Amino acid sequence: MTTRWAFVPSAPLLAVSHDPLLASARDAARAAVGWLVDGAAEVVVLDGSASDVDGDERTGGSLRGFGLDIRAGGPREELGLAHALGAWLLDDAGWSGPRRYVSSLADVPPALVVVADGYACVNELSPLGFDPRGPKGQAEIVGALASADPDALRVLDTESALDLGCSGAPTLAHAASAAADLDWRGAVTYDDAPLGIGYWVAAWESESTPA
Repeated sequence: MTTRWAFVPSAPLLAVSHDPLLASARDAARAAVGWLVDGAAEVVVLDGSASDVDGDERTGGSLRGFGLDIRAGGPREELGLAHALGAWLLDDAGWSGPRRYVSSLADVPPALVVVADGYACVNELSPLGFDPRGPKGQAEIVGALASADPDALRVLDTESALDLGCSGAPTLAHAASAAADLDWRGAVTYDDAPLGIGYWVAAWESESTPA
């Protein structure tokens, strides 16, 4: 069985197709999700920072809270930002099959979109200002994503990461725990912080079966 996971940021401007600032991130995220849905039977979208979310293709969300007249997914407008962006990427990829929006993983989804941001203190544009621990932590996560190493993500100090504005830390921890029993290969196709928050796009693939 082939398992494909895509890691994408949760920036609202990702869904603004004409915005130039995140053009490279948007192109990379679209490519990753397009690759993910190719041959998929169902797609799962993970936001581990949310609470008790379990939606399906009837569930949707909007970005009106961020001043953007953009909605995605199904008619029931219940999703938070990360899930809504996952829904937008699936809609953008033309995915019309089954989908689930979750805040935790009980198994290993064959097709998973992991929506998570990095550190919010990596440069002078960052919401929390610059902190040298930000670039260091960001580099560690991107390195783990590039080498497709769940163990490296599992040892992430989630509490410290959250203190430095890494809102995606709980999501990465959930994903890493579920991924631990598979052998992966991976690549990072985007790594930057144009808004002062670390964003990445990565793709993981495994041909192995969970133990």
